Amino acid sequence: MKDPITCHILDTHRGKPAASVLVQLFTISSITNDFNKIPFAQAKTDADGRVTSWTFDPDVNYNATGVLNGRWEKLVPGQYKMKFLTSKYFKEQGGETFFPYVEITFEVGEGKGDHYHIPLLLSNYSYTTYRGS
Repeated sequence: MKDPITCHILDTHRGKPAASVLVQLFTISSITNDFNKIPFAQAKTDADGRVTSWTFDPDVNYNATGVLNGRWEKLVPGQYKMKFLTSKYFKEQGGETFFPYVEITFEVGEGKGDHYHIPLLLSNYSYTTYRGS
């Protein structure tokens, strides 16, 4: 079963999925409007460039995320940030990149669906994204 937030990366330069890229999830504080400095979840993309489930940091307070006992019980509305750590991936491919990481901020709305998929189309010197399905 997929978690309510998923992603995938397509390396458009190579025309292949980007495997083994570390992806982190953060929440934004409703009090300060700042992103928490510690990700509440992270995962590496699989061979198909996808993250369908996350590993949750046991030291993070999950009241704002809907995570209970290491599982996503419900998706809590709010603002989230997904950070793709791309520098290591490009170095392992024998290339360089202008973007050592890519951050995508998005909002989970009340009643706006229970699944959010964030695709990242990535090359060494550009990227684009959209809300997937």
